[in-house]
Amino acid sequence: MTEFIKPVDLQERLNSDDRPLVIDVRSSDEYNEGHVPGAVNIPIDDLPNRLSEVPKERQIVSYCNMHHRGNSRGERAAQYLRENGFKAIAIDGGFVDWNKTGLPVERG
Repeated sequence: MTEFIKPVDLQERLNSDDRPLVIDVRSSDEYNEGHVPGAVNIPIDDLPNRLSEVPKERQIVSYCNMHHRGNSRGERAAQYLRENGFKAIAIDGGFVDWNKTGLPVERG
């Protein structure tokens, strides 16, 4: 079962001392078109080989476009990370809802 964080709640956390690591699990092309500011791009297929880049002591928030709620890349990444000992949740509604909410977006 995936745990979620609402986009506005994540934005508040990004401005706090308890800043989570945000991982964009979409493709590099999708990431370059626009992403959550400060997010690290680790496409979901690369995640198993890049776990050493993810700190176990920080909260991790993963996301994708969440076109398939219940089986989205962001949810699967959070689940995989939790199974490997990380504190991970997914953005509720993914990048689509982040964008709809009018929150900042980085490009490139």
